[in-house]
Amino acid sequence: MASRPERAHDGVTDAARLWYGSFHGVLSTHSLAEPGYPFGSVVPCCLDPDGHPLLLLSHLAQHCRNLQADPRCGFVVYQPPAGGNNQGGGDIQQGRRLSCIADCRIDDTQANLARYCRHFPAGRAYAERLGFRLYRLEPRRFHYNGGFATARWLGRERLTPGAAFGADVEGALLARLARERGAWLAAQAKPAQAKPAQAKSDGSAEPVGVDRYGLTLRCGERLIRLQSAGLLDGWDSLMAEIDAGSLRPTNLEPLQPD
Repeated sequence: MASRPERAHDGVTDAARLWYGSFHGVLSTHSLAEPGYPFGSVVPCCLDPDGHPLLLLSHLAQHCRNLQADPRCGFVVYQPPAGGNNQGGGDIQQGRRLSCIADCRIDDTQANLARYCRHFPAGRAYAERLGFRLYRLEPRRFHYNGGFATARWLGRERLTPGAAFGADVEGALLARLARERGAWLAAQAKPAQAKPAQAKSDGSAEPVGVDRYGLTLRCGERLIRLQSAGLLDGWDSLMAEIDAGSLRPTNLEPLQPD
């Protein structure tokens, strides 16, 4: 079965693709150290099956202290404009930005911790040895800006309508992909291996997540997001995208800053 075509463009699809394809963002919490002021910093993240961000935070972090007192927060993900980069190239105001108003609380779900550690393997040691805790954002509302004159509010149900795949189904899809499409996965690793930070790769890419908007691979110390042309709803649609060459990389995210 081919992937399902998307509905006509209304900004929602662009916002959803940005949300599902982002692996870091700016978390802002209510400061305890400076009451009345926001405290913001960049944090790595991945989404749970329902599209809610998972964050692994140290118990010593300002964010943890702030969230214990007030779980309300803001979370921003963005993509630099075409031709730009994270080092200041291009006009950032022409890039896509998505702000999320949310509540953020501790999540002791082992399945979600395992999911986070698939994306960020070092997280396992942080959680088990260094007292880091997993947090889960619960979105209330989104504000999307895709460039000039495109800003709009979006309800949470528009971007997080529920899981496309349950954890068991997703795990089976990823395992089957690794088992049956090894050559294809190795080919996807080549662009990441060309990056200087890619020093710990074994020459292949490991599938770590799949959702209705695409596939996420990890190659050594980088995450590769492959965006689908249509909506994925299972193995057949994923294979149709792979065989048609329709999965397109949208990033090469380092797991740690270069």
